[in-house]
Amino acid sequence: MEVNYADLGYLYCDLKPFEMKKLLIGLCMLAFAGTASAQNQPPVLEQLFTNVDPNAGILHVTYSVSDPENDLLEIQLQFSSDGGRSYSLNLPATGDLGFPVTPGNDKKVDVDINALTGLNGNYRVRLIVLDQKPFDVAALVGLVDSNRMRSDLYFIEGIRHRTGGAAHLQAVRDSIQNHFYALELHTEEQNFTFPNANGYNYIGTLPGTVHADTVVIIDAHYDTVVNSPGADDNGSGVAGVLEAARILSRFPSDKSLRFIGFDLEESGLIGSTQYVANFLPADEHAAGVLNFEMIGYFSQAPNSQTLPAGFNILFPDAYNAVAAQQFRGNFITNVGNAKSAALVDLFDQSAATYVPNLRVASLKAPGNSEVAPDLRRSDHTPFWQAGISALMITDGANFRNACYHTAKDSAEDKLTFSFMADVLRATIATAAQMAGSQHGDWATAPFNALVTTNSVPSDPCNMQVRREGNRLAIHFEHCNDEQARLELFNTQGQLLIQSTIYASADTQWISLPPLTAGTYLVHMRTRSATQTITLTY
Repeated sequence: MEVNYADLGYLYCDLKPFEMKKLLIGLCMLAFAGTASAQNQPPVLEQLFTNVDPNAGILHVTYSVSDPENDLLEIQLQFSSDGGRSYSLNLPATGDLGFPVTPGNDKKVDVDINALTGLNGNYRVRLIVLDQKPFDVAALVGLVDSNRMRSDLYFIEGIRHRTGGAAHLQAVRDSIQNHFYALELHTEEQNFTFPNANGYNYIGTLPGTVHADTVVIIDAHYDTVVNSPGADDNGSGVAGVLEAARILSRFPSDKSLRFIGFDLEESGLIGSTQYVANFLPADEHAAGVLNFEMIGYFSQAPNSQTLPAGFNILFPDAYNAVAAQQFRGNFITNVGNAKSAALVDLFDQSAATYVPNLRVASLKAPGNSEVAPDLRRSDHTPFWQAGISALMITDGANFRNACYHTAKDSAEDKLTFSFMADVLRATIATAAQMAGSQHGDWATAPFNALVTTNSVPSDPCNMQVRREGNRLAIHFEHCNDEQARLELFNTQGQLLIQSTIYASADTQWISLPPLTAGTYLVHMRTRSATQTITLTY
């Protein structure tokens, strides 16, 4: 039975990109350690600063990195001139780069940016740290949090239609876009015109470190029909995309990962059709698409699953497997076309290996499933039409959920979050293998290549935090009286205290509330620096 957890109210929306990512990494690392205590854990970037010396034409990059096993590390530095959409800019760099680099603080790299003189660009640097250990997919799936998916879905639930639900539709759009931005994904809004309305797709991309022109996509549509709060259709899919982005973006990957919220699916697959027609770059190859179309409804009741007419003829093996379970709606359906057969098999293998309790009914439709139109009713279809491998991952929609497209499509007491979490585990295991997720960490920072010659470089703000009894001691260096914010979280992501102080040279003290034995995260941030430390009681 699914436990009815309280909404934990995750408070990431107020954090800036790098600091939110570092807080999330701290939480993920604790979970990673709990699920893979016998496995090697990935390194973690603690800080990344950029500072330009305009007279010398040098970009100074300073970073700190830790590794639980103190492994020797491989450090890569990549540069972008288009705001992080791609990292193809070549600049000479020297310092703590390559292999081997030992973990530690205040690592330094100097980059010659004289070639950028007089050029205008949205410049970013990306630092990638790897310990050259095999990626642990089993540990990755252990990071899925059904509580967070529940919290996301409770926010998403509500009519998301231009008629009668426009305000909530916009709130969900904003939340998707802000979520991608906060994860430091390259975030884009694709606008398009639809009769009597504008449409908006939201796209977050983690560029690959080696084969960035090959992309793995995870998507869901966020709109609803006019009368439905759309918890299962398709709030469950959107919650899945958000959780997949949280987890997979934690790690660098050989190929690019892209997360998409599609608009106007309910009006005829408009958003995904526009994306495939107008947004797929000509020099990019889509390796595969994992499309969530309702993933939350589960039932062990006999005869809770119906099937389309002719299903037994087209897919006799799947039909017999469902019949053997007395037509219970206790499985996820993995639908591919002829082009997607290998992707269907990879999802099946991933589920069997990493989520063995998840029942999967897999269908390989002939052609583009013209003979089974019920299998074409979601955003995977435009990809099929374009010759791109794609799966529809679905709980069966109206063939299982009697609340489909009604005012009763709500989450409370209807959806099963443990089932949703298992579907997501199989999906991210599939995506991680396709994209080549790497055992490491990454971060980005902007830099200005057009600094005036009278600018004076300054040392980055440095913060030191330590616990003494029931108090925290905070010491600042080079922070120039900036305002600083302190936040204390438990490992469930709940905010316990927050305080605003001024970053002066004097040591400042913050009293801690009574805390039980356990692990806590202290997050400090100023305008120019962030730091997250772990406290253990």
